[in-house]
Amino acid sequence: MTNGIRMRLISGAAAVCAAGALVLTASPAQATSASTSVGLPGGNKVSVNAWHCGFYVSACDWKASTKMSGTNPRKAKWIQNRAELQAHGISVSLTISKNPEATLTMKSRSLGEVRWRNTNANISDTYGQMRPGGATTYVSTRSCGSAQVTSAIKVSEKCAYAGAA
Repeated sequence: MTNGIRMRLISGAAAVCAAGALVLTASPAQATSASTSVGLPGGNKVSVNAWHCGFYVSACDWKASTKMSGTNPRKAKWIQNRAELQAHGISVSLTISKNPEATLTMKSRSLGEVRWRNTNANISDTYGQMRPGGATTYVSTRSCGSAQVTSAIKVSEKCAYAGAA
């Protein structure tokens, strides 16, 4: 094999390795998400969404929302989101951060609930970061939403679950 061919093969192999490394480092981490929605009289819709990171080392961002879309009416009397954030595995623990207007209640060492009721609005969204400890194998986000749209239209709690089955 001549020196020129050998150099081209080495250069080609290096380019393939560099491209593979670029793809592995540049691609965004896969997120885990879920949503559900319900149609309302008058054409509006209420959607409940759950999202959290798909891969983490020491922390995982999360978001949950309940949103009403449509113009009949533009805003609900109140709209609420309740997010259950959980670490799964053996002997696990979890710390949770949240947006300032929401309340956090730790139900156990591995399960926290974040709740926010927004009045005269069309959205209640909560967000923060989970820091799982112990032997956590995965985390999950269960987002549940409800609303009092008008005095006659109430949406009972609907949930979306993002996590392993």
